[in-house]
Amino acid sequence: MMKIGVLKERKKDENRVALQPFQVKELTSAGHKVFFETGAGLNSGFHDNEYSDCGAVICGKDDVFANAELILKIKAPLRSEFADYKPHHTLFTYLHFDENMVPEDIMSIVSTGVTAIAYEWVEVDGRYPLLEPMSRLTGYLFAQKSVELCTRKKGKLCGLYENGMNRPSTMMIIGMGTIGQSAFKFAFQNKMNLIIVDKTPGTLNDRLNRRFGTENRDYISDCGAKVIRFDNGCPEKTKNEMAQLLPETDIVLCCAVRRPDLPKIAMEYLITKEMVAVMKKGSVIADATACDKDLIETCVSSELLDHYDDVDGIIHYGCDHIPSYVGRTATELLTARTFEYVKLMVRNGVIETIKSSDALRKGVMCAKGRLIHRYSAEKKSLPYVSIEEVL
Repeated sequence: MMKIGVLKERKKDENRVALQPFQVKELTSAGHKVFFETGAGLNSGFHDNEYSDCGAVICGKDDVFANAELILKIKAPLRSEFADYKPHHTLFTYLHFDENMVPEDIMSIVSTGVTAIAYEWVEVDGRYPLLEPMSRLTGYLFAQKSVELCTRKKGKLCGLYENGMNRPSTMMIIGMGTIGQSAFKFAFQNKMNLIIVDKTPGTLNDRLNRRFGTENRDYISDCGAKVIRFDNGCPEKTKNEMAQLLPETDIVLCCAVRRPDLPKIAMEYLITKEMVAVMKKGSVIADATACDKDLIETCVSSELLDHYDDVDGIIHYGCDHIPSYVGRTATELLTARTFEYVKLMVRNGVIETIKSSDALRKGVMCAKGRLIHRYSAEKKSLPYVSIEEVL
């Protein structure tokens, strides 16, 4: 038997929950104990009585930590929560040590001795199954929010719904990975004008056909998109091409993150504040990656769903957890993936599962007071050890 805890999220505007009631029922029916914090599912539309009816013990946060071995949540602990974690706990959640979390906070979590496994780094055959459903949602929701802001601030009907009614707005999508493809689908269906910036534009149609289950459709020609190839070897050329189009661009949506093969020394920013200055007032720049001043000099993330910044008349949006806008949908999509790994851990034990599951092992960030995740450590200039040394 394993004791599992589900925590209420304390991050502002976070509406998701780590288990659905029917999943609790499956765990308790198998003889496990689930300690569920009061109100943890409320913002996703799940009430405490639904969980208690499925066998969960509804209790306060302190009782969850006092009883549970495996702690399930959605986002990384806040500073006020660090001290709650003990060496006997295993935390399974999104952590994002490699993004905006400062090194001091990373090491504060590490120093608790908790074994922490990050949803976003669980990897199967080069794919990230616990990140993918939220990335898909992120693209649609960022496109939707960007259109909403453009409508309000620029006074434009962004899509084209009747021929001759209006001139549709122009959206520039940077990066056509999972997030970018969702944003593209939204803009495509709303018949917006599109500019696409991508490293491998020759594969765009193949990728879109695979993603959307179509065959041999020429999406790029169908929407008349302008395509700019991003060239790592000559980023200035790409920037110049983008700069020429920015004055007539209504929405810039960044769906790409900086990779190790493009360090700051090679290209400080893809869009500089000088480039932003040529855009018309009321235009929108949204960074779906929520990475502070990464590819766009003027973009800073926010934990609030409806917060935006006005930078000299250009609207900036960068919520770092936009799937929370649709807490119920996001919970259903995410827990459909995470629950498979939860069941592995409760059936076989955490350590044995980490040893036997290559996918889960790749998600281990820290254990026994040591940082393990190499990429995060190197990005934040922190010491780390191999997982073999710890286990």
